[in-house]
Amino acid sequence: MRYKSNYTVVFHVIMLICHEVFIWLCSLKSIIIAILIISSLCKLNCQNIAVKTNVLYDLTSSLNIGGEIKCKGAYSISSIISYNPWTFADNKKMKHLLIQPEFRRWFDEVFQGNFVGIQAHYARFNWGGILSDYRFQGSLVGAGISYGYQWMISPLWNLEASIALGYAYLSYDKYGQEKGTPRIEKAHTNYVGPTQIGISLIYFIQ
Repeated sequence: MRYKSNYTVVFHVIMLICHEVFIWLCSLKSIIIAILIISSLCKLNCQNIAVKTNVLYDLTSSLNIGGEIKCKGAYSISSIISYNPWTFADNKKMKHLLIQPEFRRWFDEVFQGNFVGIQAHYARFNWGGILSDYRFQGSLVGAGISYGYQWMISPLWNLEASIALGYAYLSYDKYGQEKGTPRIEKAHTNYVGPTQIGISLIYFIQ
């Protein structure tokens, strides 16, 4: 019986270590390192560099800017940063700082037509009073897959529609909605579903 108990403890320790390793792999630091590695492997072609903004994020009052760089062949690296610092009436807020890097494979030429991608995401958030009577403050990490399409509007402008589905691990503190309410609980949850929806305007700077 003692041996069985020891095996149970060892199993839980191994699972905890695996969980911490996963969190580290999805951390912002690891995402940046991955981008640098992919960039060096791609042999970046600086003849195609674009900046972008997600119009749907803009409509939620979230400031955002992104960029995309063409790699060798039918590949590109894209990323977007979104920031919302605002507090609205009745202490409603959707504050966040989000980064979503993405490695894309194009079916035709880069910046034209269909693409699929592998995406990661990391965010700090303080969300309350919108779709819930509580406020949640914490962080999330995860990854997913994306699909999108780009249309050429002019030699310098493109329009993009995209969607991503994936997984996110959320760790947060839960509060009441009113300002100054003490913490109710500390919790975490696993999310599977849409992780990004975008209609983006793209401008080519080189």
